[in-house]
Amino acid sequence: MNLSLNEEQLLIKNSAEKFFLDNLSFEQRNKILTSDGKLFEDLILKSKELGWYGLPFDQKFGGLGGNITDVMTLIETFGASLHIDPYIFSLLLPGKIIEHFFDEDKKSHYLNKIINDNIKLAYCFAEPNIRFDIHKLNCKVYLEENKYFLKGKKMLVLAADQANSIIVPGIDKDKNVYLVKIDNTSKNFLSNKYKIIDDSDAVDYEFDGFEFNETDILVKLNYDEYKKKISIIFDYLTLAVCSEALGVIEKMYKLTLEYVKTREQFGKRIGDFQVIQHRMVEMYIIKEEMRSLNCSAQVSFSNNDPKERIKSISLNKIFLDTKAKEAAQDCIQLHGGMGVANEMSIGHFFKKLTFLSMLFGDSDYHYKRYELADKV
Repeated sequence: MNLSLNEEQLLIKNSAEKFFLDNLSFEQRNKILTSDGKLFEDLILKSKELGWYGLPFDQKFGGLGGNITDVMTLIETFGASLHIDPYIFSLLLPGKIIEHFFDEDKKSHYLNKIINDNIKLAYCFAEPNIRFDIHKLNCKVYLEENKYFLKGKKMLVLAADQANSIIVPGIDKDKNVYLVKIDNTSKNFLSNKYKIIDDSDAVDYEFDGFEFNETDILVKLNYDEYKKKISIIFDYLTLAVCSEALGVIEKMYKLTLEYVKTREQFGKRIGDFQVIQHRMVEMYIIKEEMRSLNCSAQVSFSNNDPKERIKSISLNKIFLDTKAKEAAQDCIQLHGGMGVANEMSIGHFFKKLTFLSMLFGDSDYHYKRYELADKV
């Protein structure tokens, strides 16, 4: 099997790398993160001109019809550049929800809007006390006097601070799942915005008998159908997270290799010590194993075998939370005290990888998921 990128994918990779080289150096990134938001908006506007927001979606909806490798190639470049656009959560997650759950008319309407940035959506996937199980829904929908109400909590909603509307899944007493679109500026529910470890923002929501209209219901379906579709979507997103982490670990390896070639101790470069050379080789092997697992998972999506897909995705996530995280820790250790200095980029890459390793399930969760895959 040829695992090398084709001409179009190389073009995606090279154009993205050039864009970040010109627009998102480490110093520029720090400046954007501490600005009032205008610099961030300018950066996103420039990136959209490259067609990134249309890449994952079909041409009939205004997209570019990119395949899974096209998308993962782009996201890997995001990781290597510490891109601050929450692309996975501001575009991929709501876009895939629309693709899998909406009817054709709504699909065309909403995909066109998010591709062209006429609307910004965030999907509320996490709840307290569910331990990574995105199938669980404790947020309740109920009907009283012909009025709809929502009661429950959603947490770690990423890209919500930029969203015009949020999509909230809830379940009723008859096991029907509702996807409800809610105006993000409404004052009729509680919200709490906060920073997370990788410098991005997240929001928690609490709905205590929040009233909504029937026209706010985007989709209503039975729980079993919801569970089946949401599994496919989050396997795709988990692979995207692993692809971003692959870009992060690739960059951490390069930064560390450059550092050990120049840092001197006891009168000689630390890269001349054999033990350091062995550790660098081990890191190289780990990142290449991670790349092979990523390619295998991409192939599993086209084989239409749920068991193979689940196992491939869980293997990727297990590797990220164990071997890749250990390699990242080695990168920090080889930098010594400089590895944890805020002025050095290596520490920011490590924070990003740490966050990605916990998204959508840690290694314990995915070991169990891999084991249960045979029962699918």
